Amino acid sequence: MKFLSFRLFWFALLCLHTAAAQSIHTPLRKGDWAYDREQYQAAEKQYRIAADRDMGNPQALYNLGNTLYQQGNFEDAEKRFQQAVNKAKTPTHRADALHNLGDAFLKQRKYKEAVGAYEASLRLRPADAGTKQNLQMAKKRLQEEEKKEKEQQQKQQQQQQEQNQGQNQNPQQNPQDQKDKEQNQPSQPPPNQQAQPQQPKSEQQKKQEEQRLKKEDAKRLLETAVGPDDRKNAQKYRAAHQQSKPKTSKKDW
Repeated sequence: MKFLSFRLFWFALLCLHTAAAQSIHTPLRKGDWAYDREQYQAAEKQYRIAADRDMGNPQALYNLGNTLYQQGNFEDAEKRFQQAVNKAKTPTHRADALHNLGDAFLKQRKYKEAVGAYEASLRLRPADAGTKQNLQMAKKRLQEEEKKEKEQQQKQQQQQQEQNQGQNQNPQQNPQDQKDKEQNQPSQPPPNQQAQPQQPKSEQQKKQEEQRLKKEDAKRLLETAVGPDDRKNAQKYRAAHQQSKPKTSKKDW
């Protein structure tokens, strides 16, 4: 009884597989017809129907990737080609999917990934001339990109070094700015005429200065008390006093 159930189970799977194959045959045929006439949107619609009905069908995935590629949708095409690579059942189909995957990478400027896809395709089909040619193109583009990136890095490093050197050195001042700065500064006396700081006086110096000031004040007071008229009268008095004195006569004896 169990053996009968097992046989019935596999018979049911076979019927489902046959039904699925028949269900995707029509959309695949319609998709091919539209693709041959470059009606890529219509072909995409039919291939999507086939891929949705049979998720693991490599033919539907591969053809869907081709229609997306023809429309310039390289990112989605890359995903479909990768799915076709994983679902491919023969080396030839896998090599085809890898070749087209490399083309999708190349269009997106993913040169390193493109080189890997082409090399994987050539390992399965070494004599393919188209894959060899695309591989050489991808390697050349990859070398150019790496060279450009290296030159850009060297340029950035050089700019950074120049900037660091400029920060470490004193910047040179514009002559006009230096002249304006000198004009705005207050004029300074010559070195021999510069004011010397005043030293504090000692107690002895203070006392000497006070005594000198007292003497000068007393002299000034005396000169002020004896006016000019008094000095004139005093001179007259001394002259009159000298005339009143007896003259001395010479004795003849």
